[in-house]
Amino acid sequence: MRKRLWQLHSWLGLLAGLGLLVVGLSGSLLIFHEELEALFNRELARVTPAPAGRLPLDTLLAHAQRQLPEHEITGWLPQWDAADRADVLYVIRRGDKEWLVATLDPYTGRLLASPRLGTTTLTGWLLELHYAFFADHAGLLAAGVFGLLLLALGFTGVWLYRDFWKNFLTLRWRRGARILFSDLHKFVGIASVAFNLVFGFTGAYWNFTHVIGEWVAGEHGQKRIEQRLYAPTLSFDALARDAAQRLPGFRANFVSLPSDPVAANVTLWGTVEPRAWFTSPYGSTIVYDAQTSAHRMTNDLRAASAWTRAVDSFRPLHFGDFGGPPVKILWALAGLAPGTLAITGFAIWWQRRRKPIRISAAGTPT
Repeated sequence: MRKRLWQLHSWLGLLAGLGLLVVGLSGSLLIFHEELEALFNRELARVTPAPAGRLPLDTLLAHAQRQLPEHEITGWLPQWDAADRADVLYVIRRGDKEWLVATLDPYTGRLLASPRLGTTTLTGWLLELHYAFFADHAGLLAAGVFGLLLLALGFTGVWLYRDFWKNFLTLRWRRGARILFSDLHKFVGIASVAFNLVFGFTGAYWNFTHVIGEWVAGEHGQKRIEQRLYAPTLSFDALARDAAQRLPGFRANFVSLPSDPVAANVTLWGTVEPRAWFTSPYGSTIVYDAQTSAHRMTNDLRAASAWTRAVDSFRPLHFGDFGGPPVKILWALAGLAPGTLAITGFAIWWQRRRKPIRISAAGTPT
């Protein structure tokens, strides 16, 4: 039984190794995407705070619309907690359905980055590599499968090394490369198994639900946008005030503007401050009619089902964005674990090809 499980673990690792190396490395870099954008695209991502503070939402929207006469704004990501970061706008060119990204100075209303494909930014490029390998739905499915394989590797590894405490911290430096790689593989695997299970499950869940959702939508998916789908008199400052009254403490961290005439709503995605640990910034929503500003729906995460709250927690658990720099560093190191396991696992397999090894009672090669 142990030998067969070891063989299964080995072949799963060989099958998933390269993919997990790419996903893990890109994921670790994405944890610091804000810092990387500031380093490589400072003029497009950073702004100088003004003493008077941010301009009102309606003023910013009017400035953005004047500078984007051929586009419609469909999403707005205000940077409330980072005074030196530009707001992010998502736009679609009229007559098209491709989402583009731009940045806006929230203190002057000046457009910093003109609309461009998300993959032309460092963050967008890394994200597309991380979850889809630049292969659209096929890449989404492949990355989802790698997530499932990471789960399987985690469970089989725990079983194989269930007696890990006996020599968990032992690295046998003088026993040769084969034994050293085995010890290192065991150490990294056990130390990171909880992270790997979380990364694998949440990543697979997101990818598969995304693909299934688009398949179900079919021809009813994203349509070409031809005109503005919200009333010119719509006041986003008024909506924000109304939302705060309906849900005290609510802050809109993303504003979704209509891009489909069938569902012409404005949705404020946000959270009730102070935000609890292991909750995303977008767990609660308040929906308004895009033409009349009439309130349509409020979804308070705190009153949601256990499953809805669990799914909302996937974001902070996957990205480690809930505890500041120490947590981000820990999550980035954990993101390197799948790649490290792939390399050490391949080294063990390669050495085993050269010289057959015996599996000990503790599940380790000797």
